[in-house]
Amino acid sequence: MPLKIEKMAESELNMTPMIDIVFQLILFFLFNLRFKSMDYRIESALPKDRGIEATPQMVEPIPSIKVLLFRLNPDSEKEARTKIKIGTVHEEILPPYNYTGDRKNDMALEKERDAKFAALSAVIKRIRADKPEFKGEIDTPPPSGLQVPHADVIRILDAFLDAGITEVNFVGAPSPMPRGQGAPR
Repeated sequence: MPLKIEKMAESELNMTPMIDIVFQLILFFLFNLRFKSMDYRIESALPKDRGIEATPQMVEPIPSIKVLLFRLNPDSEKEARTKIKIGTVHEEILPPYNYTGDRKNDMALEKERDAKFAALSAVIKRIRADKPEFKGEIDTPPPSGLQVPHADVIRILDAFLDAGITEVNFVGAPSPMPRGQGAPR
C-alpha cells in the first residue's frame, strides 16, 4: 500500500534575518571606512613664545622694519585719518576717506593717497637696501590702532611686498585675560 503524503502548505523564506544581516554589514563597512585626509593642508609655523601657555624659549630678535598705524580723530567720520610711522625714520598722515561722489574730486583724493603710499614704499625700499635681511612688522597699537581701516593695513603690506619683503609679522591687540584670573566679568 502506497504511503499517502499530505501536501504541506507552501513555505516562504523569512527575509527578516537576511535584512538584519545586510544592514549590519552595511554599518560595519561604513564604520570601518577611512576617509581620505586633506591633501591641501595649510602649512604654518606658530610662534612658541606667545599665547596663553607660552613655552619659554630663547628667541633671537629678528631685525625688522616696524610700521605703526594709528587712527587720528576716530570719532569724527570726516576728520578721521590714518597716521603711519616707519620706525623713527618717516611719518606720514593720510588724507581722510571723504568720498563725495564727484568723480574728479574722488580721483584726486585717491591719487593723493597713492602718492603717500608710494612715498612709504620708497622709504621701506631704502631701508631694505641697507639691510636686506630685515623682515617686516605691522603694528596697530590700541586704542586708536584698532580703528585703522583694513585697506590702509593692506596697502602697507603691499608696500612691504613691493620692497621684496615677504615675511611680515602682524602685531595687533593683546589677547584678553582668561576669566578667573582678575579679569572683570
